Amino acid sequence: MSWITQQQMKRWLLPAAVILGFAGFAYHTFGHSAAPKPPPFRPTLKQNGEEIVVRSFTISDQAAKNRCSSFTGTIEARFAAPVGFRISGKILERNVTPGMRIRKGDCLFRLDPVDYDLQLRLADAELASAEALVLQAKAEEIRLRELVRSRSVSQSDYDAGLSAKDVAIARVDAAKKRLELAKNQRDYCELTADSDGLILAVQGEAGQVVTAGQPVLTFMQGNELEAVISLPETQLSKVHELTPFVTLWADEQLRIPAKLRELSPIADPLTRTFDARFTLLDIDGLSHKDSLSVGLTATVHLTCDAQDDINVPQTAIAHKNQQTIVWRIDPSPGVLESVNVEVIRYGNEFATVRGQLNVGDQIVSAGVQRLDSAVRVRVWKGN
Repeated sequence: MSWITQQQMKRWLLPAAVILGFAGFAYHTFGHSAAPKPPPFRPTLKQNGEEIVVRSFTISDQAAKNRCSSFTGTIEARFAAPVGFRISGKILERNVTPGMRIRKGDCLFRLDPVDYDLQLRLADAELASAEALVLQAKAEEIRLRELVRSRSVSQSDYDAGLSAKDVAIARVDAAKKRLELAKNQRDYCELTADSDGLILAVQGEAGQVVTAGQPVLTFMQGNELEAVISLPETQLSKVHELTPFVTLWADEQLRIPAKLRELSPIADPLTRTFDARFTLLDIDGLSHKDSLSVGLTATVHLTCDAQDDINVPQTAIAHKNQQTIVWRIDPSPGVLESVNVEVIRYGNEFATVRGQLNVGDQIVSAGVQRLDSAVRVRVWKGN
């Protein structure tokens, strides 16, 4: 019985194995559907509460002012001119030094007056001689008048005497003018100050022979001072609209209001810049006015009074719906707000804009092309 069973089992095992193999193949092939493929990776902006790290720029008092342009120049006198003698001669005395304050009427230089004293005495003698000739001519005219009445002399002789008297009178007038000229030249031997002022430079020395008009000193009249700078062409159109003030390298605490007085219409042929002169205002009221001196190095700062003009980084400017904007940050929730601005001008790194921005506002300064109103941001605290 057991042998029959083993024979039967052998006969059943082969078909069973075939059937099981076929069933397994069919189940594997037709029993499962194909697994779905994973979707491709698509990076999206972090929105709806997620954060993007951005750089920020805070609008400060300095940024809220218009861009301040600064130009270095020198302090010069408003009225200054070289001064010399009106006559020639040898300098006998020099009574001034550079930097000396002088009063009107002070004697600055004196020439050797010997030659002019001689000319004065000669002119005085010529006047005395001319006056003596006048007396003689007048007496002769009176005698000839009596003689012509008695017909002792001819009318022509009287006319000659009358003419001689007139010539003598004219010579007296000429002699008086020469005497006055000699006195003036004698007075010109002393070079005196026409007004109060400051000696800027001295070119003459005692013993030096100078000609008429040759400068012996440079004199500043009054107390008016100016800052003289060279402006580039880009500043010419707006310099009249800006508010200038002056600082000194020698005293950084001194801040002097100024006013544009003169702008050269011709450019310097070498530097292609235009000379501008700014008058220093309210000098007498300055607490450090003793620090002012001709020749000091000064910086003229040109600023704008417009309160709506703000300097922001150029990388903070974006465009939305054909409008120029910047993104303002509400720091606590990290929410963005677009603020429409008008670009006034572009600089090297900053742009001057005008819009509803206030001091203390924080705006995105980089990466503005990745942002929209749904993005939340976190300000990067690194350098």
